[in-house]
Amino acid sequence: MAQYQVYFDTLEGEKKYNVDFGDDEPLEVVLRDTIGELAERGHMMRGLSTGDLKVIWGGAAEGRELDLSRTLPEQGVRPNDVLRVLVEVYEGGARSLRADRIEKEWELLHRLQRLNPQHVEIVAREPSPSIEHFVVRLHRSPGISQVHGPRMAIRETHTLQLGFPRFYPEVPIECMVEERLFHPNIKPETGFVCLWDEADPRETVIQALARAQAMAAYRMVNMGGPHLMNHEAGDWYRDVALSAGLVPLTWEELKVFEVRDGRLTWIEPGRKIAGGSRLRAY
Repeated sequence: MAQYQVYFDTLEGEKKYNVDFGDDEPLEVVLRDTIGELAERGHMMRGLSTGDLKVIWGGAAEGRELDLSRTLPEQGVRPNDVLRVLVEVYEGGARSLRADRIEKEWELLHRLQRLNPQHVEIVAREPSPSIEHFVVRLHRSPGISQVHGPRMAIRETHTLQLGFPRFYPEVPIECMVEERLFHPNIKPETGFVCLWDEADPRETVIQALARAQAMAAYRMVNMGGPHLMNHEAGDWYRDVALSAGLVPLTWEELKVFEVRDGRLTWIEPGRKIAGGSRLRAY
């Protein structure tokens, strides 16, 4: 990988890093990775929820805007050249990054449904300027609706509302379950599902559904203070379920890959990103 000097226009001002770009990687692929790493370090891009990403080669005034769908070598950019990443906010009816991301999530959801027709049912899409919802049913995905000591009532179908808030993707996808699920990380009064340990703009609808399915089956449980939404369920999990071996429930994971020309291809975008950090402090 070649290294480039990149300035990011964040809420705290410009942040400069050396960034690794593969010679065959389109700019948009690398940006998805690096902006996620910036968020993990506490730096949010200015205007990310209301505009479109731009990459400028050279100075902000005299520089040239690059094509995000192409690689840097294709556009004549050389290692150690200076790039600037910023968000251009459009007035009026132009599409925002939020709208584009939600549209891509809708496409991902349909791909996931095609791979898992017995598990994933798309019910509705409910647009809204404040929070847009995808309504999805998970089938053949066991979850506990209520308990009485070691006795459990199991339900295998759950209706989920996946919400994309106003400031998505700077804030994560929200999840609510309509039917009662007895789980330490699901708030019984509202059905709010605490999916994420921390915000990460790289998380997708695929990861949200896979986590929700794993949580219903008690394959994922977080007993940490801020994530504990149902203390009764937490006590039952610790004092009854674990010692009696009642959980995790038996389940079949969602299929998140396709086989093309004999090769395994992940439909989850984050799986295509090579491991390791691209960002290096300048």
